[in-house]
Amino acid sequence: MLPIVFPENKLEYIPAFITLAIFTIFAWRTVVFFKRHSAKELKRAQLIEEDLLSKEPKNKDL
Repeated sequence: MLPIVFPENKLEYIPAFITLAIFTIFAWRTVVFFKRHSAKELKRAQLIEEDLLSKEPKNKDL
């Protein structure tokens, strides 16, 4: 097992925290993007379903 070494100078943590913050923000924005995209697709699918169901009785007579 490798030994864990922590730096003496705590300023060396700053770049790591900045990188972590950047990736966390991008991950959060990605989740928000997919939620919004999913909601739009759900609305579109519901409209298509309603349209198909409203046309269904007309097609039964054929």
